[in-house]
Amino acid sequence: MTDSPANGHAILQLTAQDRHQLVALTSALEPHEPRYAEEYCRTARDAVGDLPQRVKRALADFARWSSPSGTLLLRGLPVGDVPGTPSDNTQHIGERTRLARIQAIFGETLGNLVAYEAEGDGRLFQDMVPARAAAHRQTSLGSRAELEVHTEQAFSALRPDFLMLGCIRGDPDARTFTLTARQIARHVDEPVLWKPLWTTGVDESFRLGGHTFLDGDVRGPIPVLHGTPEDPFVVFDQDLMTSTDKAARRAFRSVVEIYQRERRQHVLAAGDLLVIDNRRALHGRSSFSPRFDGSDRFIIRCFVTADLGRSRYARPGDGRTIGARFS
Repeated sequence: MTDSPANGHAILQLTAQDRHQLVALTSALEPHEPRYAEEYCRTARDAVGDLPQRVKRALADFARWSSPSGTLLLRGLPVGDVPGTPSDNTQHIGERTRLARIQAIFGETLGNLVAYEAEGDGRLFQDMVPARAAAHRQTSLGSRAELEVHTEQAFSALRPDFLMLGCIRGDPDARTFTLTARQIARHVDEPVLWKPLWTTGVDESFRLGGHTFLDGDVRGPIPVLHGTPEDPFVVFDQDLMTSTDKAARRAFRSVVEIYQRERRQHVLAAGDLLVIDNRRALHGRSSFSPRFDGSDRFIIRCFVTADLGRSRYARPGDGRTIGARFS
């Protein structure tokens, strides 16, 4: 189904026939229109049965069992016409591409696409591009500073189960890093990691709209690891999590050290799609040097939940967007 090299990556290289089938499928799926998100997702889900069998099986297996690396990399996806890289994430260019439509079908294979009102204007797809004004910030628009290791939306009980990063245009100096909960549990023998000793703030990108959150601006206490030692889950944010416990702070530093030593790296190229199990793996990104001339790295991000019903109370009209106050 997928290759599993010595470095633990799960990789599926698409064939010419796979690409041909995907082009046919996505030609029948109109570009995303936010007003009709549920209809769009339903149409994408209807197309799941016509996916190439090996692709559908790889996604279904990853949804069920994850992988040793906590990631699945699909290579050789048809990208379609490549737009210029926008100067920020307000133009919503990625959602109109063929690659976004492929991600929609893949997302509905893994589970269900979900959006967040407080993130990316509540749209299913977000343009992850370097923005000059945000170059040194700890957000997806940053570039000059390394994006520190974290769980996507560590602060939220409704965080996505899977994160999908589709590459429209790559940068050889931009490396996406990942580390699994199993690696942490194996290398950091600290019982405090399993105890609720940390609090976390809310991501900057969620606070930009001046939203008021039902759970406030500081969450917790929470543990770093939970679940079972055989298959642990992880919640971690190097930038936003803190603890007043001395042993907890020491263990936290150990996790960052293990990340620096043991992390796997992915240099995404056009046509790559990286799926990250947000329950079992952390991620970060290296710094890189954009040119801000329309030729920079361009990633389309979307979120997937394994249980859409879990957030029904937070999605007005039973749509796909989780209200900002529930974030």
